[in-house]
This record gives sequence, structure tokens and C-alpha cells, in this order.
Amino acid sequence: MEFDFFLNNSSKIEKIKVNSADAHLEFTPEGRGVFSEEYKTESTRNAAIMAIISPIEGKAHLTLIIRSKYDGAHSGEVAFAGGKWEPEDSTLLETAFREVEEEIGVSKKELIFCRALTSLYIPVSDFRVYPYLAYAEKKLEYLPQPSEVAKVITIPLTELFATEAKKNVAIHISNTTLIKVPAFVYKNYTIWGATSMILNELKQIIVKSMC
Repeated sequence: MEFDFFLNNSSKIEKIKVNSADAHLEFTPEGRGVFSEEYKTESTRNAAIMAIISPIEGKAHLTLIIRSKYDGAHSGEVAFAGGKWEPEDSTLLETAFREVEEEIGVSKKELIFCRALTSLYIPVSDFRVYPYLAYAEKKLEYLPQPSEVAKVITIPLTELFATEAKKNVAIHISNTTLIKVPAFVYKNYTIWGATSMILNELKQIIVKSMC
């Protein structure tokens, strides 16, 4: 997808509604369960992520990260930049902007906010994640925080949204447990779980904007 095409459609993308529950369900791992848009436990924490679209050689690309290895549920996964809400954050949108700058060195002034996506409960870590979409009008330079980000990756939207990008893959969730999950696959990158569920909602919004 040409970045100018995305840019020209951005005003439509801001307003389009899709069935987010169905979009999420299409990439829900087997056995995960279905949670309402308001579901929380007594200990659920809030977090926010930012899906960022920017131009590279005239093509629209999505910014993702590979999380650093750590002793936790999302170690080494492909994800959106983002993190948990902190008391100094005035809103969850501010959480997303702050985390993007801390994790990959992209400041708020480089980004144009587009819209919110649908929040999602993540049972394995007991977070409710609030996703947002923003874009940059120029190619971004990244400065990843090594303790949190092993690598920043950029993926062309055209290839990520191609029909053949959706696959059922085997994922190790522990040393002994292997599960089959629906995922977006691009080269050697596998995007699954909450990230793929949010990404599928974004895909459906962008595809609908092209009609």
C-alpha cells in the first residue's frame, strides 16, 4: 500500500467501525476464552499500546517490536510498543505516547494521533490493553531501549494484510506445552495472541476504508 493512499484515507479510517469482537475472535488462540469489552478482575492493570504507520520508500509500514527476553508471559514476543499505565499519566493515550518514546525513542511530536481501537483483556498477564493508532508523515528513526526491546521491525501493510499472511502455527508457551494458534506471519516473524487480535481489527478498518 502506498503511504499517500493511507494518508488520503486517514480521515475515513478515523471514523470507520467494524465488528471488533469478530475481528478479535478470528485470531483468538484455542482455549483462551471470550471476555467482554469491560471485563476486569480485582487485580487487573491497565496498559496502552500504539500501532504506528509510517512511510518507507513511499510504502506504508507498521512498526512492531520484539520484546527482550525476560522471566514473564510475553518474553521474546512480537508486539506493539507500549506498556502499563502509571499514576503520572493523565490518560491512557498519554501512556501509549510515553511508552513509545521510552521503548523505541519516537517522540509524541513525530506522530499524528488517528483513533482508538477496541480494548482487550489479556488473561495470562491480567492486563486490559487499550490500543491506539497513530502515523508519522516521515520515515522514523528508532532508538530501542535494550532492557525492553530486542529489535524494532517494520512490516509493509500490503504484505501483512495479504490473505496468505494468516496461518495456523505451533507456538511453545512453555518448555513442555505446544499449542496451535492463528497468526500473521511475515518472513520469520510470527504475530499471535493479543497483538494479532488488535492487528486484525486494524486490518479490517483499513480494508473497509478502501471500499
